Order: sequence, then C-alpha cells, then structure tokens
Amino acid sequence: MFSSGSLTTLPGSFDSFKTTSVFPVRFFNFHQTTEIISLATDAHDGVLYLMDGNSRSLYKMENFNVWLNDTSQSISLVHEGISKTSCKLAFDWLTKNIYWTDEFYNWIAVQSTTSEDRSMFKILIENGLTKPLAIAVDPVEGYMFWSDHTKTSGKIERASLAGQDRTVIVTGTAWVPDMTVDTASKNIFWIDIQRHTVESCDYFGNNRRVIRRSKFPTISMSGIAIYKGLVCVTEYHSYLVTCLDKNTGDNLWMRYFRAKTPWAISVFDKKTQKLIDHGCGTLQCEHMCANTPSGAKCICKSGFKLAGNQKDCEADNHLYPKGLFISNETSICMLDIRVITSLSHAPKCIKTGLGSVRHLAVATDEYHAVFYIDDLDHELVMLDIITNVTTKLAKVGNVTGIVYDWVDKNVYWSESDSNSIKVISLVSSAANVLYKGQAAPSHLSICPYHSKLFWISGNQGSRRIVSGTFDGKTLETLVSAVNLTNPTGLYYSPTSHRLYWISAGVIHSSKIDGSDMKMHFPVHSDTELFVYKDYAISSRGGRELHSSFLGAKRVDLAVELDGFGSITGFSIYDPILQKKTKGPCDVSNGGCEHICVPHGQKKFCMCGFGYLLDKEGLNCSSISFTNDFLLAADFTHKRIYQIKTDSVQVTAVDVQDNFFPTRAIVHQRSKEIFWSDYATRQIRRVTIQGREPTVIYRGGVFTTFGMAIDYSTGLLYFTASVSGPNATSYIGVVDPYSGKYKHVIKDLSAAYEVALHPDKGIMFWTDNGNSPYIGSASMDGTKQVVLVESIRQASGMTIDYKDNRIYWTDGVQDVVEYCDFNGEGRVKLFEDDQSHLSNLVVSGDVLYYTAINRQKITKVNKNTGVEINWMDDSFEFGRLESVDIFPKTEQPINLRCAENNGGCSTFCLAIPNGYKCACEDGISLLSDGKTCYGEGRDVLGKDPGTLQSGALNDRKDASTALIGPIVGGIVAAILVIVAVLVTIFFYLRKRRQPPYSEQIDTPNIHFANDQGVTNPACVDIKNSPT
Repeated sequence: MFSSGSLTTLPGSFDSFKTTSVFPVRFFNFHQTTEIISLATDAHDGVLYLMDGNSRSLYKMENFNVWLNDTSQSISLVHEGISKTSCKLAFDWLTKNIYWTDEFYNWIAVQSTTSEDRSMFKILIENGLTKPLAIAVDPVEGYMFWSDHTKTSGKIERASLAGQDRTVIVTGTAWVPDMTVDTASKNIFWIDIQRHTVESCDYFGNNRRVIRRSKFPTISMSGIAIYKGLVCVTEYHSYLVTCLDKNTGDNLWMRYFRAKTPWAISVFDKKTQKLIDHGCGTLQCEHMCANTPSGAKCICKSGFKLAGNQKDCEADNHLYPKGLFISNETSICMLDIRVITSLSHAPKCIKTGLGSVRHLAVATDEYHAVFYIDDLDHELVMLDIITNVTTKLAKVGNVTGIVYDWVDKNVYWSESDSNSIKVISLVSSAANVLYKGQAAPSHLSICPYHSKLFWISGNQGSRRIVSGTFDGKTLETLVSAVNLTNPTGLYYSPTSHRLYWISAGVIHSSKIDGSDMKMHFPVHSDTELFVYKDYAISSRGGRELHSSFLGAKRVDLAVELDGFGSITGFSIYDPILQKKTKGPCDVSNGGCEHICVPHGQKKFCMCGFGYLLDKEGLNCSSISFTNDFLLAADFTHKRIYQIKTDSVQVTAVDVQDNFFPTRAIVHQRSKEIFWSDYATRQIRRVTIQGREPTVIYRGGVFTTFGMAIDYSTGLLYFTASVSGPNATSYIGVVDPYSGKYKHVIKDLSAAYEVALHPDKGIMFWTDNGNSPYIGSASMDGTKQVVLVESIRQASGMTIDYKDNRIYWTDGVQDVVEYCDFNGEGRVKLFEDDQSHLSNLVVSGDVLYYTAINRQKITKVNKNTGVEINWMDDSFEFGRLESVDIFPKTEQPINLRCAENNGGCSTFCLAIPNGYKCACEDGISLLSDGKTCYGEGRDVLGKDPGTLQSGALNDRKDASTALIGPIVGGIVAAILVIVAVLVTIFFYLRKRRQPPYSEQIDTPNIHFANDQGVTNPACVDIKNSPT
C-alpha cells in the first residue's frame, strides 16, 4: 500500500530537538498518487525541487519556506520523462542547474532551472554507466560525485560539473542509494544498504572510513543529509530518521514517524549554500554554464554542440539525439526516447508519402540512415536522415526482419518466401545469400561483437531460435521448439548482452548461447519487441507502444499514437548502442575474475579483499595460513577470512559457492572449516584452502547458528532456531562425516551459541528469548539449569579452559562479562559503548572479539579488559559475525568417549563423571545401552517439524523471534540531522507498521513525538497552479 506523498518540515535548531519532546512540525500533503523519491533545495531563492516517481517528472515548489505559510507558494513542472526508480537530485546553487541520475536509462542528466525552455536539458554522462544511483555536487569546487553499480560490485566516481575529467575515487561499495557533500570539510558521505553502513571519504577518495554500521542486516536506508557536525539518515522500513555525530558515529537524535515512511531528507539553510564569484557570471553561455575546477565552461542542450567560440550552441541534429523511429504505411517518424517514461510530445516525421513501409533498422554512424522495406516495390531502401535522400539498395522478397551491422557496415534481412537470410555491403554494394533452407525465418537480430545473427525458424508448432555466424558456415539451435510457444519479437540487447523474445505472450531472455533462460512479464498479444537499457518496448502493430522496466511484473506504460495509424515498424536510435568496439570491461567482465577497471580502451583487473591477482593479471586466488591465525565470518561480503595473529595479514578462504556465513570455526586437528549458513540454513564444511565443500546438516525451516566440536568424538554440537509467531529452537549434535544427527535439547526459545567441556560432561548455551539467559546441561541434554540471567542479548560465548570460565558478549549493553562454570563470580570485564558486540574467543591470556560497529577484530587482556594494540580499522571488513582461533587452548576431552567411541554404535555423549550412548532421532537404543536399532532419518537432516516439549518450558515463548545481529525484530536506522537547520522529509510508501520496541541501534535515545501543526491542504502536484 502506498502513502500519498507528503512533506514534513522541522523548523528550528538541532539543540531544541534534543531537549524537548514537542517542537514545531509542519506537514504538507500532495495528491494521494504522488510518490516523492528525491528532493533538493535552493535556500537563497526559496525553491524546493521534488522528483515524483509516479508522474516520472521533476517539479519545483516556489516561494517555499519552512513554515509552509506563504500563500503565493506554487508548484510547476521542470522536466518530464524520468524513470520511475530511485533517481536522485543534486542542485548547483551557483548556476541554478539541477543534476540527477537515472538508474534505468543509465545516465546522468542536467537541466537549467532558470530557462522557460523545458528542453534545456542534456544527458551529461552515459558511457560506462551501469546503474547510477546517488549523486551530490559541490558547486564551489566544481565537482560532482555519483555511485554506480554492477551485479557484483560498486564504485563512486568524480567529475567536473561539466561532466569532464571522470575518475573513480572509491571501489568496493555494494549498493549506495544516496550521498551528500560536506563542503566545509570537503568530504562526501554516503549510505551503503548492503554493507549496512554510513561511510565517508575526502573528494579524492582518501581517508575512507565507516562512520557507523547497523547491527541489523535488513536495514533500509534511503536518504542522507549533512549539517555541521551531524549526518542524518532516513530508514524507511522502521519509520525513522536518525542523526549521528559525523566523526564518532554516535547516535544523537532520533525521530519515529508513526504510520509514515520517511524517504528523502534535505537541509534548507542559506549558510550551507555558500555564494562566491565565479566565471559563469560573465561567460555569457547561450544555453547552460558549469563552474569547474579549471574555470567556467558552457554546456549545450541535447541536440546541440558548442560553436567555435565555446559559448554559442549550434544544432547537431534536427531530430532527437536518442529516440524511437516508427513507421506507418506511408511515413517514417521519430519520437524522443523518453516517451517510454511518459514524456508527452508529437512525433517528428522525416519522410511522408511513401508506398508501403515495413520493418525498420537504423544506423547511427557516418551513414545516419534508416533502412526500411518498400513492400509495394519489394525493395530494401536506405533513408539518409540528414539529407532526407533515399537510396534503393536491393530487390527483396517477403521480408520478415531487417538488421544493420554497425561494425562491418552490412545490412541483413530474412525472407520467408525464399527461406533465406541475405546480406548487402554498404561499402561495396555486393549482395549475397548467407543461409538457405531456413524454414520461414523471421524476427532477425544481430550481435556484431560476436559476428552472429539470430532469428526464429520453423513452421507453426516447431519454431525455434537459431544463431548463425556472419560467414554463413555455422548454424546452432539456441532454444528448441519444446521450450517455445508461438515465439516472436526476437531481439539482442547490446547493453545486457542477452537475447529477448516473446513466447506464449510473456517476455523471456537468455544469454546469447541460449543458457541462463529467464521469464520476465506478460505482454499478451504483442508481437514485436525491443529492449533499451533496462526497458522493454513492445507493440502488436496497432496505435500503441508498451513499455516497462524489465524487472516489473507487467506492462507499466502505454504510449498512444492517436492519428498515426497502425505501426508497421519501429527501431531504437541511440549512438551509444552502436559503438564499433565494446568497452574493455563490457564483455565477460573483461576476462577478470573479480573486478574490471577500465582505463581508456584498456583495462586492469583487481581482486577482492583477501585475494591476490595471478601472473596473467586476470584470476584471483588466496594463500591459506596453516598456523597462528584467527578465522572470521564476514556476513556482508559473503567471505571467511584468516588473519595472522602476528602480522595481521588477511587472506580469504577461497570458497567458490555463494554463501552467507553467520558462524565459522576451525577444526583444531584437521584444520577444516565449518560454517553455519544463514541463506541455506545449512552447516557446511571445507578444507582450509576452500576445497571440497560438503553439506553436513540441513536445518529445514530452522536457521543454524552457533557450533562447537567435541574433540573426544569429533561430534559437532549446534543451535538452530526458527523465528516468527511460532518461534522455537533446539540444540543438536551431528557427526560431520556421516551426517547422522540427534536433537539434544528441544523446545528452547532462541538458542544462539553453544560451548562444550567434554571432560566435565557439560555444555553451555545462550538463549535470546524474551528473558535472555545462559543455560548449562549435561552434554546429553539432561540436568538443565539456568546459569546466568539479567542479560539483554547474549550475542557471543566462549569457554576459557585454562581458568574455568565462560565469557559472553551482550550486544545491547555492549559489555563483555564472565563467570565460573556454576554461574558464580560474575564480573563485568569491559564495555565498548555503541559497538554492538558480536562474538568472541579466548586463547591463553588474550580475548579477541568482533563487533558490528567496529571495523576490526579487537584484542584485550582477558583478566583486565585492557585493549592490546593489534589491528587498525579497515573499511574492507563487513559485518564480522564470528571469530575463532588456531591453535587455541586445548579442550579437555572425555577419555572414555575418546577410546573406541565408548563402545557406542552411534553417539557417545559426555556426561559428568561418565558418558551415555545415544542414537539418531527415530532410532532405538537396545538393552545393552550401546547399540542402536531401527530406521533413522535422512543423514543430512530434514525439517525437524514440531518439536516435543522438553526442559525449561518456563523459558519458551512462542511469540519470541530470534534476536541477534542476523535475525532481529525491529530493523533500526542509522541516520543524522542538523543544528540550526531546517530538515525536510518526504514520505513514499506506507507499509504495515511493525511493533515498536527498544530494539533500536542504540538504547538511551531521546524520542520525539509527532505533535505539530498540520496543513490540511491536499495538492495535486501534476495539476497545481504555476
């Protein structure tokens, strides 16, 4: 359910926000269909700029003030035809230009806000962009910054405000939806929702640091703003706006919006928009001007280029620089490409009075041509779109498809009457038959980079997708008839390097070899298809074009061409789609295994953190350590790291599988690595080199977490939990080599960690239910007792075999404590405020721990709690969920189980002063007390189903969800706001309000209420007065 777009202003100073629960609040409601996705302010001229996702347009609210009481306030259109996505705005208050990113068009655009001409717009940067999201500008320094993302990595780039002098300043980001600049310190700040961080660096990418990392992995930040010493963030899933100290990351202020979704945030204050003298004031540019580090530069709008004096602009094309060519029976016309995102305008017709036009293809190179079929005279014709002159190229039969090869300058077409594919060269005018005997070939498409043609071949009911090489020698069936139903609309996308087609009324796609087939969304009776950037454009030959984002579930927009007649052909015109050569990283990631970085027409490969580049400079590998190392699970980056305890050198365990480790431990004898996987709910095992991955337990609906090995027998104990209204948990034991398993303790609430002392026959566990505690029991699950209470969240636990202690972390109170094995002698060792403590391990007299909001593993004296200088912060680390060490203090074993498994046929479980034999679940133990008989479960584990009631029933709470760094209740925000500022928020989507609790990033936050003055006006942003 979507909320209506609304605006909230908080006039006043930040100090007053902190000290009072009631302060001035102003509300302004737009039309209920409005979806504000970004905003920018011009404090000097009293203007607020808003991006509306629903109308796909940019508006400005003039005569704006923070009290929202100016009766002359008005809203007018600035630009239309923007993607309905997370576009972001950035305003240059010196030149009054506004910049934005477009994630689906994959470009950065700029528009003058002072001109009445709405076409005063230019696509400033497009080459090399994949998914640009965040954008920020510093008009004084002349820089702009933006984030860009691929499927596997992200980066932040910098350029001048004229779009020149591009350089990558930050790599290793994940998904950065918003950023802002601190013009005072010359730093940029950004939110990364996949790294769960607020981060910063200077304008050159140096001094990068994590300001704060959220303890909740499902954090959903959308907006960020900076003011003096504060950085403020919106967290829309939790209805929160939070302000942090920009240096320490400490939470200073938080506001909870009941039933509203804060999405965008900005500051309205003249002091933040410094005015200076600059060259644009005197340069007298005809169209637009940008202040750059090297001085003022003129910019021409799209379709124009700078004249020789570098001030005036002259027409570069009498048509649109990017567009759709469409035809009816007698005319060929062009539409601006932004018509697919609701730009309304009439087509420009370049040729009328033709005979019978069928099928279109375009050349954006030196030929500047549209190719079409004259169905009356059966001719292939080339129309020069500059001179408007037509040239007859060849006689043709019943043409069913036409394409242009912009690399070799050839035109190909398919004929159903001759069952052939033909070609003509524009260079030599030579023509030839390339393929014969193709049953009813149609919907021809082309990939010049791989010298391949694609078409649909076969009669009704047996149609298949075929590829053929340019030399006419190699034919290959890519998609067989059994996988197709009435296929049409075949198209190769140069952007995604995939084939798209319509089958059974639904868009499908695959790689160009036919692999990796995907289903997209239905287009019903449409038969023609093109893909432009992230959009699908389809038609059934009537008066409509249909468009939608490829990730959508249905057609999103219909473009009606009233009075145009039936569409007989259409094609996309965009020079960027017909580059003679692809960029060095565009195809197969440039051959790089991890990261490909373009440098002109060359490239170089980089490796992820913990990997080394091989001699060929393409592939990445790691060198495993065999002694004296820590093992850490990085949930954010899906990695397990080894860290040398002496040199602090880091290497990644080279696991090839896609995984989400929440806990990782190292076997003290075999040096194998075991980890619990959050995504698959499995426990897995690999060698220390990352080889031979093996699943040793499947949790079903239960998520596995803590693990501990009994070195008497090699058995692995673990915890597993399921959250939700029927939350429950258990502790199990599994043989990691046979897969046999057993539930040891059932019916817990939220078991999280487990630790073992086989010599004493006892185990310890943490339970993070409604009343968190540490419990102990015999290792067969009997004699359960509550050992320690008065804990907020027991995030980690470990045993000190040397001094007979158990240590634990409290992730809410941020303390490390210990006690003896009886729960006595409890000592608070130290506190690490706002760190969100996670896991820990003891070795000798040293304790190592991880914390969600610390970018390192910290080393302390286990007796005094004093930190030992060892590791510096590293932004390369993500959420370090666990830490283990090799070698560690030797575990005292149970000697009777260690000898011949105690004579037990399956499990030998240690108990105080002895042991017990046990069987898998569902198998009976014979009267000899050692031998198991009966049929067991799947040795790799199944969904345990409904668990029987067991011990500690008073601790069970069916409504308790698992509480911890990975599974949480309320998802909290990390944000920041300002002092002496005015902050403006927008609300987008209304979601079901979660229960509100203390489970916020940091406790002891002052929460303000929602009392204020409401503006009852409801304004239709699309029909408001100008």
